[in-house]
Amino acid sequence: MKHLALLALLAAVPAWSAPSDPTRYAACIELAAKDPARAMQMAYAWRIEGGGVAPRHCLAVAQMHARHHEAALKNYEAAGEASESARDGQAIALWRQAADAAMIAEQPADAVRFLARALARPGGAELSPRAEADLLTTRAAAQVAAGKPDLAMADLTRATTLSPEYFTPWLLKATLARRGGDLVTAEAALLKAAALAPDSAGVELEAGNIAAAKGDTALARQAWEAAAADAPDTPAGQAAAAALGRMNAALPEKPLTEGALPATPR
Repeated sequence: MKHLALLALLAAVPAWSAPSDPTRYAACIELAAKDPARAMQMAYAWRIEGGGVAPRHCLAVAQMHARHHEAALKNYEAAGEASESARDGQAIALWRQAADAAMIAEQPADAVRFLARALARPGGAELSPRAEADLLTTRAAAQVAAGKPDLAMADLTRATTLSPEYFTPWLLKATLARRGGDLVTAEAALLKAAALAPDSAGVELEAGNIAAAKGDTALARQAWEAAAADAPDTPAGQAAAAALGRMNAALPEKPLTEGALPATPR
C-alpha cells in the first residue's frame, strides 16, 4: 500500500513554470524512481551549483524512494520554504506533497504542520473553496492519525461548509462521528455523501458500519454485501468483506430450525 502511495506521490510532482533547468529537473525526477541513489547524487550536485527549489524537491522525492524518510521530510520542508521565498507559485503544492510524504513516513504531526503552511496561503496565494476543502480534508486524516479526532472533525466541518458538493469530507465525517459514538451526525453526513455518490462502495461500507453500531445486523449485512460485490478489489470492498467474515464467524455453525429453541446453558 505504501508503495502505491509513493507512486501517486511521484506522479503529483509540481511542474514549475520556470525551473532553472527544466530538462535536468525532469531527468532527475524520472531517475528518482528508477535509481534513487543516482538521483540523490544528481540533486546534491545541482543544489551545490545553485539550482534553487527544483533540486531540493528532486532530492526529497529520491530520498522517499530510498526510504530515507527523515531526510526526505527535511528536504520537502526546505523546498517548501525556498518556494515561499522565491514566490514561484508552487509552495502550496509542495507543502501538500510534503504532508503526503509525512503520512507515508508515519509522521502525522509533521503532515499537520505542513498542511497548516499550505492553508496559510504562502506568498498571498489564492485558494478556491474546493482546494481549501481538499487541504482541510487531508489535514483531518492526519489529525486522526495523530490522535486528535476533535480537531479532525473541526476540519471536516469546515471543509463541508466550504465545498458542500465535495464527497470525501462528508464520508469521512460520517466515519469519524460514528467512531465517536455520535450516530445522529454520522447518519446525517452519510446521507449527504450518498446523495453525491449513491453507488460508492465507501458509502455502502459506512452504511453497514453505522447499521452495525445501531444493532441492525440485517441492514449491516445488506450494505456490506453490496460494497463487497460492487468493488471487491478496493479498500472499501475488502473492508466490507472482512466485516462480513467477522459477522459470519459469530453465527452458530448450523442455523436453528424454525420454531426451535436454543439449548439451555448448563
